[in-house]
Amino acid sequence: MFHDPLSLAHRLERAQALQNERFNQAAGGRSLSVGGGFAHFRGDGHPLNQVLGLIEPLVESDLEAVEGFLGAPTVLELSPAADPSLWPMLARRGYRLQAFQQLWVRQLDAALPPEGGARIRPAEPAEAGTFNRLVAAGFQERDDWRDLTPPFEMPLGVPEAWAFLAFVEGEPAGGGMLGLVDGVALLSADAVLPRFRGRGLQKALIAARLAFARDRGCDLGCASTAPGTASQRSYEACGFRAAY
Repeated sequence: MFHDPLSLAHRLERAQALQNERFNQAAGGRSLSVGGGFAHFRGDGHPLNQVLGLIEPLVESDLEAVEGFLGAPTVLELSPAADPSLWPMLARRGYRLQAFQQLWVRQLDAALPPEGGARIRPAEPAEAGTFNRLVAAGFQERDDWRDLTPPFEMPLGVPEAWAFLAFVEGEPAGGGMLGLVDGVALLSADAVLPRFRGRGLQKALIAARLAFARDRGCDLGCASTAPGTASQRSYEACGFRAAY
């Protein structure tokens, strides 16, 4: 399907790093450019303090600068396509594996059939609170979303990014984010309230966002999931395959 895995990895890593940079800037965070990607800092202890998009070679002073910028813990999200010189450097500095994510990709050469039973649409700017509470409730396995306080909020109105909402019989049931970077459609923040699961809502959210991206000239769709999850199964059912 993809004849040059290294070029694909570079394209996907760069797209993810640029999208996260847009959100970081919109949320008032600080950024440090490093290794072809960015270190993002949103405040002490923020869960999105991390480095993304490390593809280019680094030297020891680059890592020292990142550690000073982010403080402890210093979290790096890494691709197997990172420059090989990085791995012994991380070992010397005491870094440890924390978790695995799988990156999924599919070509947007054909539209997915829409899933029935739900209405999917982009959120309005005034619905930022609804979107953030819905997504937080889905991740926390809660149905009582209306009075929930999210651990952090994703800003709406970021350039080339849209929040999508899913409705069942007029009731908010879930949501997901879409970002467009250099022809790559980046799908993230997928969440469905527990009582609405088992109806194909995540697949409906995937199909709607891919159709939106395809209409705007994107040729690739990309998403990441933890291994062996329901989200992985939904993306595979929508034609995504593991990139790495």
